[in-house]
Amino acid sequence: MPKLTPNEAALLRLLQAHRGEAVPRARLLAGVGWPPDIRTRTLDVHIQHLRRKLGPAARIETVFKVGYRLNT
Repeated sequence: MPKLTPNEAALLRLLQAHRGEAVPRARLLAGVGWPPDIRTRTLDVHIQHLRRKLGPAARIETVFKVGYRLNT
């Protein structure tokens, strides 16, 4: 497994705990300790890094206007 930052690891754990479910952005932000009204693309960038580090096996899907889902 590639080396993940603490924030990437927290996001991955949260997505794994809700595998197959669309996890709302606000819940992901709260799970990492970021404010839910954050206006930057911080979450998107961290998800992008996770996808890059884990490769195609990660299967992290963007759910439009909701958040992200880790598919099985």
